[in-house]
Amino acid sequence: MRPLRYFLTLPALLLAVAAQAQTATPLLLTPQPLAADPSRAATAASIGAAAQRTAALTLPFFEDFTLPRDGQPSPLRWQNATTAATYPDGSGLLQNYRGGGAYVSNRLASEPLTRGTATLDGLRANGQPYSAGSASFYSATDTLTSQPIDLSTFSAASRLYLSYAWQAGSLAGSPVANGSVTPVFLALEFLDNVGRWNRIWTYNAEGKTTRFRQQIFPLNQASYFHSGFRFRFRASGNQSSSRDAFGLDYIYLNNNRAANDTVFQDIATSRGLSSPLQRFTAMPAWQYAATSPSPLNPAMTATVNNLLPSGNPTPISWLGTVRELSGGGFGPATWVAGNQPLLAGARQVAITGDARTAPLPAAGTPRRYRYTLALQTNETNPLTLPNDTTYRDLELADYYAFDDGTAEAFLTLPALSTGPVTYFAYPITAAKADQVQAIRLAPVFNNIPAGQGGENFQNRSVTVAVWADNNGQPADAPLATATAVLDQKLIGSVFYDVKFDMPVPVSGLFYIGYGQASGGQFLPYGFDLNNTSTAPTLFYNKQGAWSKPALTTPGTIMMRAVMNNNILATRAQQATNAQFDLYPNPAPTGTMVAVSGPAFRRATILDVLGRPVWQQPTAEAGQPTLRLPAMLPGGVYLVQLTLADGSVATRRLVIQ
Repeated sequence: MRPLRYFLTLPALLLAVAAQAQTATPLLLTPQPLAADPSRAATAASIGAAAQRTAALTLPFFEDFTLPRDGQPSPLRWQNATTAATYPDGSGLLQNYRGGGAYVSNRLASEPLTRGTATLDGLRANGQPYSAGSASFYSATDTLTSQPIDLSTFSAASRLYLSYAWQAGSLAGSPVANGSVTPVFLALEFLDNVGRWNRIWTYNAEGKTTRFRQQIFPLNQASYFHSGFRFRFRASGNQSSSRDAFGLDYIYLNNNRAANDTVFQDIATSRGLSSPLQRFTAMPAWQYAATSPSPLNPAMTATVNNLLPSGNPTPISWLGTVRELSGGGFGPATWVAGNQPLLAGARQVAITGDARTAPLPAAGTPRRYRYTLALQTNETNPLTLPNDTTYRDLELADYYAFDDGTAEAFLTLPALSTGPVTYFAYPITAAKADQVQAIRLAPVFNNIPAGQGGENFQNRSVTVAVWADNNGQPADAPLATATAVLDQKLIGSVFYDVKFDMPVPVSGLFYIGYGQASGGQFLPYGFDLNNTSTAPTLFYNKQGAWSKPALTTPGTIMMRAVMNNNILATRAQQATNAQFDLYPNPAPTGTMVAVSGPAFRRATILDVLGRPVWQQPTAEAGQPTLRLPAMLPGGVYLVQLTLADGSVATRRLVIQ
């Protein structure tokens, strides 16, 4: 594999990291904006297929992006993303703005008004950059365009106003300053009755992250009062990453408003629930059952906001429950309940409960649970009620995780010119003896030519390892290593499993990690910014010596240890299993999963208890595409592939 060449177009921070790696200076790691986001691909496919409205909307228009929880904006109110669409601007010229790309989530904005925001950045709806050919090209990026709204019965006397909250930047950092060669801005435009988009407002980025700010503008021109009125937000910035990001929330268009009408009687959840586990975001079911005292989080937290800026405190109450999603019948059980008066204008007020008050069954087989927090605010507006509830799922399956499965940035392991393999490593403490069968990684392929600072559309080699403990740090020599080549074309997959030839026995404190040989390419991997409370100590090995690097932004590398509960498969069985891969994995419910590998006779899906829940229809038996039924609930499954000689290959499949 060709070494990564160093160019002036590489981000300066990456160059600084590489320079530090060649010296004795303590390593300072700076997470970088995403050059791609594989987690958006599946949601783009599922939501993008939703039917658009055929009739114009009527007032009021309200959107706080509470739903969908993750993916493209609802097609009931917003134009679907397209691969190429031209929009006339205010001067009548045509420009190609790629028609969409805004991403709804609760994981990118900093201190949002309500749970869920829309992010406009340099990544398309499918998570790939607008410009894969250059790391330094600036131009139009995402747009967020409303469905047509019928305003034909209104006039200037109707006092129509559009208000919204916006933010420059995201958890991953600030956009660069707007300039002649770096046009970085967010604009609002109205569509008039002759097809012109008229610029109403522009924020030119200043190189800093802002809080969410309210804006309000009147619709007082006769040209806006037509049956096909639309408004849109349009962003410009770097087209190869998510660095130049803008957030939107709480968009409201209605009549009988005033220029100061940005006061809303709404109490809403803001930041979602922290992990129900104290040290992990997921762990093997049998390890959970063996852990004492309880591994559940004594301080599971979400935050709420009171959007009324003044007035008397508002009394609210809340209830937190947990129930099983995997069919075992547990719950609902209460993990928190309380009440308090919430001050006017209060922001990011923490509601905290002890997850241990609702102990989960100590079952040794995989389980999935949903933790919910619901507010009782006595609100009467049905538009604002959905933001009073938030939830988070906990998976007790066969792996340890410190992340939530989605990346907000990436972290790079510097490549040394000479010497042994360099590694990042994390500690894990097992409650009972176990075996590590694979390390699960989340590489970020940016698909930018090497001449522009990328990896040149190349596959990437990685070495994973497991170490025993040596006085609070990984031992000098690993217990086992495994090397694999990751395929850059599988850009729709978030995680890749690198398997060991034989499972690695571990007990108590051990370490997992990944690394690269000297002279290799940079290794960008997903970095989760939303789970800092579960982030373990990060170790770095250079020239055979371990150290603890510093991070400019707290978070955790998306690296997971897949365990097997001391079930030792034979080498022959492991070899049979390793011949097959499933894609996508995780897979959305009701989608099609491709099976790559040798021919097989039939496929069967088993649930966590080993019960068959689906079998390939006779007419499709042996076909390398599995058409999953739409009613199959999310969770962990096993796909069994029966081969021509009667032997069986087994692969793990996660359905979301």
